Amino acid sequence: MGICRYRPWILSALLFCSISTLLGCASRPPCPTEFQLQWTQPKQLQTDIEQLASSAMQGRKTGTAGSLQAQQYIIERFQSAGLSPWQGSFSHPFEYQQNFSSKTGTNLIAAHYAQQPKQPWRIILAHYDHLGEKAGKVYHGADDNASGVTALLALAAHISQQASDVNVLFVATDAEEPGLFGSYALVEQLSQTNSPIALSDIELAINLDMIGRPDRPHAIYLEGRRNFAQFAGIKQQISQPLGLCIRSHRAPLAGRSIEKIDWLRASDHYPFHRADVPWLYFGVPNHGDYHQPSDTADKIDITFLAAVTESVYQLVIIDSYLLQNNS
Repeated sequence: MGICRYRPWILSALLFCSISTLLGCASRPPCPTEFQLQWTQPKQLQTDIEQLASSAMQGRKTGTAGSLQAQQYIIERFQSAGLSPWQGSFSHPFEYQQNFSSKTGTNLIAAHYAQQPKQPWRIILAHYDHLGEKAGKVYHGADDNASGVTALLALAAHISQQASDVNVLFVATDAEEPGLFGSYALVEQLSQTNSPIALSDIELAINLDMIGRPDRPHAIYLEGRRNFAQFAGIKQQISQPLGLCIRSHRAPLAGRSIEKIDWLRASDHYPFHRADVPWLYFGVPNHGDYHQPSDTADKIDITFLAAVTESVYQLVIIDSYLLQNNS
């Protein structure tokens, strides 16, 4: 998760929200913590997240040797899944300005084409960059966001083996942490007249950012409900196969912060929002290891990550009519 904007809450409001949340939770059945997984391979998920969050990848900061290692790993996984490079290449460099200097990032893009040609596309996003090394310490970024990339790779491998009539673009974005530059570059690329996919061809962008560390309700949080008039039906289809708890609003963390994150601008879905592309964002609330060297692979709940991945798949293949009536 990249740069977040905050808005202070007064303490009384926080206490009111916390009490209201507790009362609301008391009326809900408990969220399951075990799932009958259908197709994900926990060992492969574990391998991917351990590799991406390893010290050898040096925190995957944009423009570093660690970032290059991560790129090579992701491309190899795209290739093993049988995906097609987009516009002739998996690597798509872009330039951006930061601190009055020009820098280069690299988005990684692979495509899965529907059996029957048609225009609508769905995009799955997960940023692979993180904070790199500081003061001799590696910021591993296991949850942020090796977890999202791991799910993206699992979805790519599974979807490529299905006879589904859906076009999917898999994008591992770069330079999200310093300012969502990879997703801005992607939207700009799709806006070009020579792009084989127009922004108007995209009926859904799915952003996966921090999906491996459930909070106390053991739920995944889903933002973007205002984009869809039929959100209740969408939410039901996502949660139905495994019974994964899905919350559509994040509550503030009682006793830990009196600040609220602006989730709209917090991650790679925001440039799509600005371009009027419907989006949904999966993530968990910030935890104590967020943007710390302690965000390591051993703290990821692999079963939860697998359940989120399989639930996101239901969204990837959802009937278009549920996505068409935007509010």
